[in-house]
Amino acid sequence: MTPEFDGIEVAAGGARWVNGQLPLITIVVPVFNEEDNVDRTYAELKRVTAELPDYRFEFLFTDNRSTDHTFEKLSRIASEDADVRVVRFSRNFGFQRSVLAGYRLARGVAAIQIDADLQDPPAMFGPFLEKWKEGFDVVVGVRRQRQESAVLKQGRQLYYRLLRRLDGPHLIVDAGDFRLIDRAVIERLRLINEPHMYLRGLISSLARRQTGIPYNRSRRDFNESKFPLRALTRLAADGIIAHSSFPLKVSFYVGIVIALASTLLAFFYLALRAWMPDAVPPGFTTTQILLLLGIGLNSTFLGILGVYVGRIYDQVRTRPMVVISDLLNFDQDIGSV
Repeated sequence: MTPEFDGIEVAAGGARWVNGQLPLITIVVPVFNEEDNVDRTYAELKRVTAELPDYRFEFLFTDNRSTDHTFEKLSRIASEDADVRVVRFSRNFGFQRSVLAGYRLARGVAAIQIDADLQDPPAMFGPFLEKWKEGFDVVVGVRRQRQESAVLKQGRQLYYRLLRRLDGPHLIVDAGDFRLIDRAVIERLRLINEPHMYLRGLISSLARRQTGIPYNRSRRDFNESKFPLRALTRLAADGIIAHSSFPLKVSFYVGIVIALASTLLAFFYLALRAWMPDAVPPGFTTTQILLLLGIGLNSTFLGILGVYVGRIYDQVRTRPMVVISDLLNFDQDIGSV
């Protein structure tokens, strides 16, 4: 679907008024089982955007097939407010695809993604838009402080710095999904079909000019986080595998090290056999060690290769990113994105 720009001519780093209309900004809100947050999130978004009279706003909720009353509440809100558009998927396609679908369906000259739990403050919309007007096509929120354990916080810091070293300096350390992206970046995203993506790194790689704004992240007041440790680990793995061949390089160097270690071990047992032939049963220890090393090495490297081959398989199938089952306040039907 070609996005509608409502008579706004897009320019680098901003928009020009055409026919007296203000620039349209899309607020993308991915949701999954957020029935306790939907009403308060909508009310807060309306309050904050009402304080930005130089722009028009639409609110695009992407529902990842919630199993509670989230969609019913969104349906009621959309029936009362034509600026609220709702997309419901046929099943849960995951957070990354949900956000990407929101960007692709955005009609604005820029889009801001924010989570439904309001841990990221909507009050940052104003500073984001100011940076956008200065010519930045990607503006990200940099988490200066967040409510979580010291172990998890330290782990995040180490991971972001590792990923920056692997992928390049375009990645902003401690930046999350709370960001503004320009229409030009959205159009580039529409051309990409990666089933296993790390959206944060992908958007940073597509930016011509990006900047970060520090902020303090609040704690989550309602419902549980949709990113427990297992999901965070999976997201971290996606970030490394999607943007780097580092695991393959690691497997190569580890293979070299183990091959050298096996060679040294072979020389050691040859010397032991020559000088102390009765110290160990003939051939037993050497056979066992080499067998275990070979099995472990092959299993590890085949697993790493399997991950990459599996992703190549998913890529060549070119299936749609998401399949849509319900649309609210859309002008036309969209089966998939």
